[in-house]
Amino acid sequence: MLLFITTLLLVNGSLAQDYIYYLTLGEYTNPVSTLAFSPDGRMIASAGRNVQLWNAATGQLIRTFARHAGYSHSISFSPDGKTLASGCEDYSEMEKLTDWSPDIHLWDASTGIHKQKFIGHRSSVRSLAFSPDGTILASGSLDKTIRLWDAATGLHRKTLIGHTEGVTRIVFSPDGQTVATVGGEVRLWDAATGLHRKTLTGSPPALIVTYSPSSDGDLITGPSPPVAVSFSPDGQTLAIAIHRDNRIHLWNIVSNEYRTPFPTRHSSGVQDVCFSPDGQTLATVGLLSVDNTLCLWDSMSGEHKSTLTSKQGFDEVHFSFDGRMLAAGGQSGAIVHFWKLSSVGPVETTPLTLSKLSADQIYDNAIRSVMWIVNPDIGEGSGVLINKQFRLAITNAHVTGTQNTIDVYFPAPDENGELIKDRNFYLTNSSVLKRLGYYTKGHVVARNEKTDLAIIKLEGLPETAHEVDWNFNTPTTNTGDMVYILGNPGGQDLWRWTLGEFLNDQADFLHIQSDVFGGNSGGPVLNKQGILVGIVARSDRHMNALAIPVRDINELLFESGLEHSRFGR
Repeated sequence: MLLFITTLLLVNGSLAQDYIYYLTLGEYTNPVSTLAFSPDGRMIASAGRNVQLWNAATGQLIRTFARHAGYSHSISFSPDGKTLASGCEDYSEMEKLTDWSPDIHLWDASTGIHKQKFIGHRSSVRSLAFSPDGTILASGSLDKTIRLWDAATGLHRKTLIGHTEGVTRIVFSPDGQTVATVGGEVRLWDAATGLHRKTLTGSPPALIVTYSPSSDGDLITGPSPPVAVSFSPDGQTLAIAIHRDNRIHLWNIVSNEYRTPFPTRHSSGVQDVCFSPDGQTLATVGLLSVDNTLCLWDSMSGEHKSTLTSKQGFDEVHFSFDGRMLAAGGQSGAIVHFWKLSSVGPVETTPLTLSKLSADQIYDNAIRSVMWIVNPDIGEGSGVLINKQFRLAITNAHVTGTQNTIDVYFPAPDENGELIKDRNFYLTNSSVLKRLGYYTKGHVVARNEKTDLAIIKLEGLPETAHEVDWNFNTPTTNTGDMVYILGNPGGQDLWRWTLGEFLNDQADFLHIQSDVFGGNSGGPVLNKQGILVGIVARSDRHMNALAIPVRDINELLFESGLEHSRFGR
């Protein structure tokens, strides 16, 4: 069951600008031991007493994989996200089940249909990993062996023998040619032939290994065997957590420079470490049962950003592939906690999700249609230009208030062509901006209080302004699709955007999972093609945002009888 959790403490006030809206998966009667984000970030798979699939946007349970007889602490998505693999644990109470064995199950992630059952290990399956091309599934067991399977047919390819202890971690190199495994020591294997290449030893044993995402795919274990390592997205920096060491070690792999470790606030060492997808943040968790905290750090300066705590503690931490979610928990903690990103700035993403190029193009194409509205009665708001020829713009009726004339600003460039985002600059340079068209007066010419819409006719426009891309029907947008929300959130720089996820169209409003701030009201909501689907109406503290659909804008435009040019894309 998915539960809202109230036992978490927001220790640092800056968290409200980082990760908010905390949820939990699992409880003591149905604990969650580990989890995995799907490659597109839309689903979360959890393993424990049950294997379950959740909607990452809404937190709703999608399905429970009923045929999984044993407790599980290993789970993995295939690279295309279509298949989910899970392995069984070797707990004494499970041995009493007649249908239990330390097997591996493959499931169709979209339907929940059981696809394959791999049989061969003699003890708990503790780690699973798909090869980058999805053709091989590697499994590691407490029986000290690694097995390579054909992911499509379930045929056993190779058994890798040599570890002195149970195998708890498996990682494929980025090119898929090498498998790294941990079981008392780190071993490297040829993925095609199963031949042993090299053994890396150390004390204490390396518990977690990872590959650099750089093209050479070198395995790095860091100075002294770590308990956890994580590479920055560019593959140049390695973050290292060492057993019972309260510091984070950063090593530049390219220059071979070892940075002075920065101290953490964990009381008894760092259990796990993870870079955010944009490389700007490091997440760390303290030793379970000793230190029940998760900390966020600036990866460059080491500055502490925020701290999260729970009564149960954490032993692992994960970012989703797009960085919009943060999850922490583990087998001992029983419960996995989730936070969602509330940043109003652009989120860097990986090639697995949304390309940065397309995001930047959408922003560049649309931002010069966005207005900053200043109204002495209500404060600040946003709006969007819908018809440049007749200087018509749309915003919320509550943004205009009872005023018929309001102050409107368009984004102005500096000498380098970059948009100026400082509010004070616009407020103190109105006369200059007016001559250039970046400041003008807007007159309310149509209003509908029921739909919370107002049409504004502008006295002037800058040459750089252009109308938003839209048509007269709300574009088809599917549940789970990403949307962009542009505007001028209060307390932040102007001309910002944030990401959201489309939930549904409920006639009066479009429902979106996103965190918008005061000042975003009236700002455009764009689909993944950059076309207007509506404008922001309001949101609550649980990241549930409402948008007024384009069809209501169209209706008000025609009801008003205003002269306009009908256009569509």
